[in-house]
Amino acid sequence: MDWDILRKIGLTEGEIRVYKALAFLGKSSTGGIMKKSGISSSKVYLILEKLIQKGLVSFIIENNVKKFQVTNPKSVLDYIENKKTDLEKTKKDFEEIIPQINSVIGKHDNEYAQVYRGFRGIKTVFNNSLEEMESGEEYGFFGVSNEEMNNKRVLNFFQNHHRKRVFKKIRVKGIVDTSLREFYEKRDVLGKFSSIRFHNLTMPIGMTIGKNRIVMVMWGDEDIAYEIVSKRIVEKYKIFFEEMWKKARK
Repeated sequence: MDWDILRKIGLTEGEIRVYKALAFLGKSSTGGIMKKSGISSSKVYLILEKLIQKGLVSFIIENNVKKFQVTNPKSVLDYIENKKTDLEKTKKDFEEIIPQINSVIGKHDNEYAQVYRGFRGIKTVFNNSLEEMESGEEYGFFGVSNEEMNNKRVLNFFQNHHRKRVFKKIRVKGIVDTSLREFYEKRDVLGKFSSIRFHNLTMPIGMTIGKNRIVMVMWGDEDIAYEIVSKRIVEKYKIFFEEMWKKARK
């Protein structure tokens, strides 16, 4: 049995060990729980109290001795639903203060660079690029290499990204290596609100020129994204992109 699922729903290591011990023991006093779980007496009472509050453990009194037992396993589902409800409320509360946070951030014309590692990091930085843009706005990109684009994982990522872009009705222009012309003609990588041109220019790394940020991505054994947030640098790259766009072929 994979008890790690309990960690995924937010239980601590101690709570998992106590819950698991009780599941095997059935009804038990703290002595039996401590022996089975390896949790010390100074901690087991606190852990049991937390599990009781979460509705995962209950107790009865037998011969003046408090005995504990796990509740119906379906109570774990109830616990998950309650967490889901709490998270939704927290999400809504946070959404309400986002404008206030942005107004504070907006007072500072910050320029900075960040490095994101891993697939989730790359997903985050691309989502940031879309979130700062409004419907009808446009950004440009220099495409990744032939080798990277023929990687199914990379292709799926960009197709999902452009579905989000299309949903927001954000326009995009891309300049891609000529060797990928047939690839793009056979596959609907970008979707609607897009234009693409081809050029013999080989960029060493894929680059997206957003509203206020430049994103450069390297796909490989360790996926890495470099993000530069600077209106000044973005404007310089936009000029460069438009010059290359005029030279590129449809």
